[in-house]
Amino acid sequence: MEINGSSAKEVWLNTIKTILDGGEEYTDHNGRVCKELLNIEMVLPNPTENTVIEPINIITKNQEWVYPSKDELTSIMFKENQNPVYEHTYGGRIFKFGGVKNQLRDFVIPLLRNDNHSRQAVVSIFNPFKDSDLTNKNIPAMMYFQFRIKNDKVLMTAHFRSNDILIGWPANIYQLFKVQEYVAKELQLNMGSLTTISNSAHIFLDNGDAINNLPLDK
Repeated sequence: MEINGSSAKEVWLNTIKTILDGGEEYTDHNGRVCKELLNIEMVLPNPTENTVIEPINIITKNQEWVYPSKDELTSIMFKENQNPVYEHTYGGRIFKFGGVKNQLRDFVIPLLRNDNHSRQAVVSIFNPFKDSDLTNKNIPAMMYFQFRIKNDKVLMTAHFRSNDILIGWPANIYQLFKVQEYVAKELQLNMGSLTTISNSAHIFLDNGDAINNLPLDK
């Protein structure tokens, strides 16, 4: 199922409403009741800094707990060294996968400079040497993301095995936007669409107050 919108806020709210209206309700392995839809594609045709931050602003306004700052969210994607606060951070896997590989600088950017029709510009987040472990209960939610160039614009698509649309997606879309922006600047191109594909797009129903405070009818 594809969900479009003119802004991250519109796409986000439309997706939440779609899950609440038609999602399957079940209790997950942590004992939390959620509603879920499979393989949801959320598309932002023209992402900008001002529009991708709107879902975070709404969540921050309606929650008592503190959402990570924009700087912290960005650092999770760009810092090579592991932040001890988190089980894993994406930056280490993007810029120093396996302790050695900068997937953007050493692969994606030079690849697209040399071949703007390439379908190979993929950044892997999932690491089977660490994550394919039956005792590991906290593997990354994002599996990989890919870049394409169309009409002199950099398009980005990210695939998630699991995505908390209410709380997690606002951070995810901002973080992905910053990476897309970085690649576009390196290639001296404009930015195109930003898409997330979530195998499990879900909402935890114990976040009832946050759900009720959303402008879902606007």
